[in-house]
Formats: sequence, structure tokens, C-alpha cells
Amino acid sequence: MPLPNKTSSVITIADVPTTKSILVVDIGGTHVKLYTDSHTPAIEFVSGNTMTPEQFIHQIYQSIDPSQFDGISIGFPSPIAGNQILKEPANLGTGWVGFDLASAFSCPIRLINDAAMQAVGSYEGGSMLFLGLGTGLGSSLIVNHQLQPMEIAHLPYLDHDYEYYVSEHYRESEGNEVWRQNVLKIVDHFYQALMPDYIVIGGGNVHQFTELPEHVRRGDNDKAFIGGLRIWRNNV
Repeated sequence: MPLPNKTSSVITIADVPTTKSILVVDIGGTHVKLYTDSHTPAIEFVSGNTMTPEQFIHQIYQSIDPSQFDGISIGFPSPIAGNQILKEPANLGTGWVGFDLASAFSCPIRLINDAAMQAVGSYEGGSMLFLGLGTGLGSSLIVNHQLQPMEIAHLPYLDHDYEYYVSEHYRESEGNEVWRQNVLKIVDHFYQALMPDYIVIGGGNVHQFTELPEHVRRGDNDKAFIGGLRIWRNNV
């Protein structure tokens, strides 16, 4: 049986970011961050589980003038392929699938999964698994500069899925110690299964760890800016 047609989500990434002026937008489940350059702190506004694309665009224009940039990179918390959102996000409002984000801006945009954008910014060669600990769990795998976004967070695990046991909701309800033990156990599962050279843990909750296993590196949310620049060296 032939496989169904699907736009590839694999991206070849470059070591050197673009020299164009790029606005990098990192959309999370609680906040949206706007990065204008490497020297200026990110502009933030609240997102949340009711934010629609119309509200998002309104907040962008309230915060900054997008027309001053050559392009816009948008890291979005849902699967992306062919510069299109494939699935309604779990932690935002509805109406994103099929919405024409590109028409809201006068410059070109490039959409990428939010965890994938941080992964691209964190990549230092070889094979790397990126796991983003925030409201939920984001994941991406990069092997020899080939990025493959993944949705392993929603694979069945115990009574729920992997994301449930490392989510912010679980940490708040069960406490930091139980949450940290779950994270390290799940990280080891992925390490044994995928055998990357190293794992980078990013997202807002990586600061909950004072120590990490030898093969695990600490990420930084600001790497999203570097990732947002790197994807302009290639076709998305």
C-alpha cells in the first residue's frame, strides 16, 4: 500500500545564521516572546489556553512593528509541515489550523515547531535529542544537521502519555521531587531507545534541576533566537 502524500517536515540546518533582520517569535503555553536581536531582552505578552490567532496578531502589532524586519520566524507548539500548522495546539485557543498567518504580515514568515526552533539553536553537531520542559513536552531529533520534529510526548506511557508525567500541571500537583524523578526516568527511556550522542533539555522548567546526567546538557530558552535565525539559511 503506498504511503499517503505528506509535505516533509525535515529541515536541513546551517551552522551560520542569516545576516537578515529577523523577528523571532516563540509561542509558549503561557507566554509569547519576541526576539528582535541578540542584545535586547525579549518582549513578552501572555498567551494561555484561550489565545486565538486573531488575538496573537493583535498583540504582536501592539508590541512591535513587524514591517521593520526582513522576515519573521514563528515557533509554534504544534506539528508544522510545509509552513502550515497541522494540528490545533493543546495549550492555546482554537482556530489555528487553516488560518493564514502569512497574510497578517508584510514580510515573509517561516513556521517551525517551537521545540524544533530551540533545538536548532542548541545544536552543536552529531546526533542530538532535544526535550523541552514547559507547559508540556516538546521534542526534536537532529542527526548530522537534519532536523526531524517529533511528537513522542504523546506516545502512551503508564496510565497517560509521556507528556502528562513531565508537564507543569504534574509538577504542581505532585511536587518537584516526584516530577524530577519522572523526568530523569523518561529521559533515560528516550536515550536508550534513540541513542543520540547527547540530549539537550530546554524549556522553562530545566531550571528545576541543579544536576543532570553526564550525557544531558542544559538548554536555554534564548537559544530559540539563534534557531529562528538559522532556519533562514534553508528552505522550510
